[in-house]
Amino acid sequence: MHDERRRIEDRVQRVLTQRVQPAAHSASVPFTIEAWQAPGEPVPFAEAARAPYEPFTTGTPWGPPWGTTWFKVHGEVPAAWAGKRVEAVFDLGFVGDWPGNQAEALVHTPDGAPLKAVNPQNQYVPVAHPAEGGEHVAYLIEAASNPDILANDFSRPTPLGDKLTAGRAPLYTFARADLTVLDEQVWHLGLDLTVLRELMLELSEHDPRRHEIAHALDRALDRLDLEDISGTATDVREALRGVLERPANASAHTLSAVGHAHIDSAWLWPIRETKRKTSRTFSNVTALAKEYPEFIFACSQAQQYAWSRSTTPRSGTASTRPCATGSGRRSAACGWRPTATCRRRGPGPPAHPRQAVLPGRVRHRDQGRVAARLLRLQRLLSRNWPGWRGTSGS
Repeated sequence: MHDERRRIEDRVQRVLTQRVQPAAHSASVPFTIEAWQAPGEPVPFAEAARAPYEPFTTGTPWGPPWGTTWFKVHGEVPAAWAGKRVEAVFDLGFVGDWPGNQAEALVHTPDGAPLKAVNPQNQYVPVAHPAEGGEHVAYLIEAASNPDILANDFSRPTPLGDKLTAGRAPLYTFARADLTVLDEQVWHLGLDLTVLRELMLELSEHDPRRHEIAHALDRALDRLDLEDISGTATDVREALRGVLERPANASAHTLSAVGHAHIDSAWLWPIRETKRKTSRTFSNVTALAKEYPEFIFACSQAQQYAWSRSTTPRSGTASTRPCATGSGRRSAACGWRPTATCRRRGPGPPAHPRQAVLPGRVRHRDQGRVAARLLRLQRLLSRNWPGWRGTSGS
């Protein structure tokens, strides 16, 4: 028998990244852009709104290390897009898909209400679903030009850790600011292919299901017309329905996924940047919760809620409310970080704390006492946990 694994896996990756994902936005028109470089530290929205802006075009370098650039963009939804799902898409000049140490932005309405953040893997802002056609769209975008302190894996000293040594040369080149039409069938096809591909690669090479998924993908892609991806996406999705709906083995574990943002309050950026990261994160959470009422998000750091409420008070109480209310659910969580604690003398694995704060009642200022239903274990780096039994004192 021929081993077709490599051919199929390469084909799926190539079609997904080169054909399907780029076709998710089927039409686009550019925004008109203006820019203003804040002279020093970040400024409040009101000050940025009054600042003198200058014309700006895509393809222009922007953003010195640790700088803040505000962009004004405006455009009009074409009348021909009536009835379609319209989004704004922004590419600040992202490098790869790492969302941490690089450009980030928070998109505001003209009157200062935060809408949503953009980063490498989350570049869209909802506009209308469905659109009427002719809508005027305008935003103010606070963009942070954060440097990549982790570049080269600390193999040599970097001057980027301090504004005094980082220089003023722009780090990024603004790549895109468009109004677009989202082709939902193509977008969903991209998700279907991504889920199946990742599952296939995680399964053992000796697991029959890995090969079942591979051949199902191969047969389904035979139905995809690369010259008409939008017109054939539904047919491909239908061909994948069976393999997607098949459950795991009866003995497999059942897992529940809860959204959580890993925000280090103090790591490779200033505290003021942590505060802005919380606002960007919670704005994204609020946007997701509005569209997906079943969405659950957990935050284990009450301080970050407080920062978001003080930094962007108009981000809405829904984005900083730790209880289940309205659309979507935010859940308070107790935290336990077992790394960086202590080491036992002599051979053997590190010694870990023998007690943790288990789910119970926690106090959030302005929100009173709320129930913490989750215990989050952060960064389990130890290879063996022979003493862990899930009960206090074990």
